[in-house]
Amino acid sequence: GQAQDASIKGTVNVIGFSGVFADNYQKFIIAAFKEKYPGIEVTYQQSKNSAETLALLTLQQADPKIDVALIDVSVAIKANKSGIFAKLDPAKVTNLAETPDWARLDGDKAIAFSQDNLAILYNTDTVKQPPTSWSDLTDPKYKGKIAAKLGDTRGVILLPILDKLKGADYKNSIDQAIDLLKEIAPNVSTWEPAPDCYAVVQSGEVDLSICWNGRAQYLHDTQGGKIAVAAPKEGSIGQTNTIGLVEKSKNADAAQIFINYALSAEAQATFAEKSFYGPVNTKVSLPDAVAARIYGSKEAQAAQMSLDWNFVADKYSAWIQRINREVIALN
Repeated sequence: GQAQDASIKGTVNVIGFSGVFADNYQKFIIAAFKEKYPGIEVTYQQSKNSAETLALLTLQQADPKIDVALIDVSVAIKANKSGIFAKLDPAKVTNLAETPDWARLDGDKAIAFSQDNLAILYNTDTVKQPPTSWSDLTDPKYKGKIAAKLGDTRGVILLPILDKLKGADYKNSIDQAIDLLKEIAPNVSTWEPAPDCYAVVQSGEVDLSICWNGRAQYLHDTQGGKIAVAAPKEGSIGQTNTIGLVEKSKNADAAQIFINYALSAEAQATFAEKSFYGPVNTKVSLPDAVAARIYGSKEAQAAQMSLDWNFVADKYSAWIQRINREVIALN
């Protein structure tokens, strides 16, 4: 990393995800950045979700109070259609060179920096032989024992996974994925786990839930190991988080120094080890034990997919509608 540089002054106002993500991002990314750049102050504002962040950025578009936004990829694509983010300067954000093409959206107007894999969570008291495949979700032994909140990005990511299981391609059709989801449906006890998809597994209310890996790994370590993660052998897909510079930011120089740090191999490796989010920077090489907790077995790691998010963003609402109408409404 760069040596400490106190000559650069400024304030960078960041908005991003809440909860465990916020705690870890402040502790491991922002704190490390401030050590390198003691002249730059960084504030972190928590947002309930990316849609709420986009609404706020839209409201402030003429006179932004926020400089940097962490936002889901599908929402970032929507934001770029209305000019929310500025094009990053590759001379200032030099780590763009270590970022793969798929992660550089709309001519560098939002950049993927981490991925949180979709996984199967299970209760370690009630499930002695954890599932090893996505197709295990159809096993009758789980009748009424699965929680699956799929009316959001979880559903959108699950469909390409199920399509692949059936030998189909999500770009051609999601019919096969919907059919497989209909086979899973009789095992689902709730499509609206309350308070969330982690708590119902933790409490033993359900055996399994389809949810995000990062927080589940964190809860496994901090809540007595009642929740564990089964990473299916067919691999998974990550919910992709992006970082963007707000158009008309009053602190664009300091903000791009921060974004450059966030895109660095050092920052992403640390976040992977502490939060179990998959890194995007191509120079990151994870220790085997960390990689296994993010992606699963070597077989699962080799099968990990990335989506064409521009394609998916376009289909997002239609896919959710099909899940709601053809699967959830009928069960």
